[in-house]
Amino acid sequence: MTQLIDDRLLAARLGGGDPPESQELAYTTGYWYVRLCRAVLNSSGSHGVLSASFAALPKAMHDQAMQALLELPDEIGLVSLRTLAPVIGQLSRHHQLNALGIEALAAAVCLEADVYLSAPSPRLQEALTAENCCVEIVG
Repeated sequence: MTQLIDDRLLAARLGGGDPPESQELAYTTGYWYVRLCRAVLNSSGSHGVLSASFAALPKAMHDQAMQALLELPDEIGLVSLRTLAPVIGQLSRHHQLNALGIEALAAAVCLEADVYLSAPSPRLQEALTAENCCVEIVG
């Protein structure tokens, strides 16, 4: 089973946690990865949902998590937009999603992945279900 995890679950994974039903390889999307990088690398004192998990880590774990954020470990897959762009174009005819959502849908379809979200996303969940992808809210 291939897993596609969102930015909050990616943050937990990089901070030493495991994705749902842990396995060696989990994927994320470019937008989810960018959102996590922006949140963590641009936080200055006040921490939001994504950066708080990094800020709460003990120093040694924080340093490891930051290194993993800056260079994703091999067990985190990331599908290239070279692969996703044509699929995004096709799926956009049937689903009205923002860029983050349509990339997640395309990645799930390409990977035939089960999608794990940290919070409900009704439009994305509806589109995933329509494309015969399993989706689960974790947390």
